[in-house]
Amino acid sequence: MIQLNEIDKFIESRFQRVFILKGINLTISEGEFITLMGPSGAGKSTLLNILGLLDSDYEGSYLYGTQNIRKMRDKDLSKLHKSEFGYIFQAYHLIDELTVYENIETPLLYRNVSSAERKSIIADLLDRFNMVAKKDLFPAQLSGGQQQLVGIARAIAGRPRVLLADEPTGNLHSAQAKEIMEVFQELHKEGTTIIQATHARENADYGTRLINLLDGRIERDEII
Repeated sequence: MIQLNEIDKFIESRFQRVFILKGINLTISEGEFITLMGPSGAGKSTLLNILGLLDSDYEGSYLYGTQNIRKMRDKDLSKLHKSEFGYIFQAYHLIDELTVYENIETPLLYRNVSSAERKSIIADLLDRFNMVAKKDLFPAQLSGGQQQLVGIARAIAGRPRVLLADEPTGNLHSAQAKEIMEVFQELHKEGTTIIQATHARENADYGTRLINLLDGRIERDEII
């Protein structure tokens, strides 16, 4: 499904190249639940951004199915990103001018989901995350944990083929975190490919494969 070959990501400093990722070779099959772990600065978020088509400033090749990402036009890349990928950001990235309801609705509009179906999907997600009473509030009126829940609901609303999550439970208390991981587990059973970056080993235990990064390289890749 996804194949990365010899991916390098670096910053040019005055005297040398500083590598953020170095020599990444990675094959991801459809339906896997992968966890990226490693210390801060290991390259987890950078790798997620490349996988999620949010970063094109790197060297190496990226195949998504039969499509060569490096040779696609920006317009086609944007269309692929909106139709195939869901992304849960560590910093939420909610749209400040939109309500909770409208933020969750955004990916469904991109996918041309009918009005009736949008209402049904959003109602289900609001109920699942106990956010019904918050649906008309704006992000600034929510706590950090509530904003994270809205970000998660938005990412999974369109049932993406690939779900990427950067520290998805970092701002949630333990009960909420467990609930989110169980939602991920359900999506995985239904066939969604999930790639999460986390510091929490208990989150990794929900997955099927663990990749440890160290200094921008894959240190270990194992089935769990």
